[in-house]
Amino acid sequence: MNIKPICLLSFILILTISLFAQVDPGTQNLTHSWTFEDGTANDYVGGVNGYLMGGAVIEDGALVTAELDQYMELLAEDVALQTYTEFTVDILFQSFEGLNANYHMFFYFGDTQKDMGNNGFFMTPARGDNVSKTAITCWVETAYQGEDGANGPECEDGLLHHMAATLSNEEIALFIDGVETGRTPLQSRNTIDALFPIHCYLAKSGYNGDATWRGKIFECNIYNRILNADEILFIAQKGGITAVDEMGPIANLPEGYGLLQNFPNPFNPNTTIFFNLQKRSWINITVYDMLGHQVAELLNEVKDAGQFSVQFDGSNLSSGLYLCKMQNDGHQIFTKKMMLLK
Repeated sequence: MNIKPICLLSFILILTISLFAQVDPGTQNLTHSWTFEDGTANDYVGGVNGYLMGGAVIEDGALVTAELDQYMELLAEDVALQTYTEFTVDILFQSFEGLNANYHMFFYFGDTQKDMGNNGFFMTPARGDNVSKTAITCWVETAYQGEDGANGPECEDGLLHHMAATLSNEEIALFIDGVETGRTPLQSRNTIDALFPIHCYLAKSGYNGDATWRGKIFECNIYNRILNADEILFIAQKGGITAVDEMGPIANLPEGYGLLQNFPNPFNPNTTIFFNLQKRSWINITVYDMLGHQVAELLNEVKDAGQFSVQFDGSNLSSGLYLCKMQNDGHQIFTKKMMLLK
């Protein structure tokens, strides 16, 4: 018997399982999970089932809040984030484009005092100051003045996105589509055990004056530890945020133009760039370094409406941050940051 091929196969199998285990957080630390796949608001891990408010519905595996004052409420004392020493919250979602321009939140845990959220933790994909954000605020009368938070780019383009926030008693961090966008140390008063288990919402803010968030939430999960960057990237990819056809049109045409986040990101040396076309258009896609020098032109042609992808090879470039720019014949310009790591 030839032992070498069997040994090699066993080694590859063990290595594959080992690598997979490094990025898949599994269910060991998963404490709550609302996936909506069965048409209910049930928490299939922790048993904290949601209550649909204001006409919110669950359709096609998603919590849908299409109108103002629609949201999902959870019993905060049963979610019990204040009992954790650290945690991760991740949400797979799609905003209704153009309907969430002002301040709002799509995950909130905490109290509401004098119409403002306080002793609370929140996540929001877009705000009136044009960022996405996660933050914690405890023991101050004017809540926003005591925030410690991490920012990222807005996710208000009507496309599928993944957001994850991690919180310990030392720092808070935000990840958008599997990539870390911000990390901030905490002031001593902003601690997890200071969160008040009064309210817990999906698609609703802890501030009474804020509008409810309008869009679709496909999944929300809570882990009782901080997931590392590889694990968060794995979850984002598993959510299918980059599942598009390879350089070809699709049957259901996009409602607008858009440049999606490249995958993988960070990359070495190849990555795929995805984009949507609402109608037949001239499209130019170029890549620039951070000094503004063009390093590649990937596309310069007319394409039919649809969803597409194009490859980018960074073999001849040095490690660093690059900007991908897409321009259409309506002179709209879209940009995404890409990280090349060699």
